[in-house]
Amino acid sequence: MRFFSITTIIAVSAIFCHARPTLAQADTAELEEQAIRAAAEAVAPSVVRIETVGGLERIGKALASTGPTTGLVVAEDGYVISSAINFIQQPSSILVTLPSGKRAAAKIVARDQARMLVLLKVATDEKLPVPIAAPRSEMAVGQSAIAMGRTFDKSGPSLSVGVLSALNRIWGRAIQTDAKISPTNYGGPLIDLRGRVIGVLVPLSPQGQESEMAGAEWYDSGIGFAVPLVDINNRLETLKSGKDLKPGLLGVE
Repeated sequence: MRFFSITTIIAVSAIFCHARPTLAQADTAELEEQAIRAAAEAVAPSVVRIETVGGLERIGKALASTGPTTGLVVAEDGYVISSAINFIQQPSSILVTLPSGKRAAAKIVARDQARMLVLLKVATDEKLPVPIAAPRSEMAVGQSAIAMGRTFDKSGPSLSVGVLSALNRIWGRAIQTDAKISPTNYGGPLIDLRGRVIGVLVPLSPQGQESEMAGAEWYDSGIGFAVPLVDINNRLETLKSGKDLKPGLLGVE
């Protein structure tokens, strides 16, 4: 039988105690990665790639973006919501890549000018997968949030992970995240770890400027905004009817 000194036992115990947090941290990181992948896979079929053709080359002094953009399915019969900035150049044609891989023409049905959103109708008989919207009551500052876009690789979306950093921003119209938001994912969803859509990513101005370009200068800054999907769904039938939604006015004439 071998005997060990008290000093040796204490040293070995210290090593094991020190190792436990490291192992726990590794397990937590792995579980978080699995949750992120699972959440993204759940929403990915509802995230579509949008291509615009033609239109204006410049908007004021700025060059109009001509690359692919992102949209989110909001109704199985071909309705897709996206950011208004993606269509500011007034394109002559719009093409949407569906979950099946087919490309179909789309047209703008209506605009929500208060939230800088555009509703598209895709010419297809294919039933599109509609994501689950996260209730406002379950949104909490500090929770994980994943920004998704589909512009570069047609086979899968791009991801940017952050947290929900503020609620009820821009007069209650938007939520804020520190996940990197840019033209690659404008119009795409911000999702939670349960695979539900928190909101649709749009550039908005913290100063409340009402312009399709307002807030674009904030991209990749750690200050990004999304319009809650539950709010969009509440106004969806009005948009489907072809009626634009305009910001309210307050004043005296």
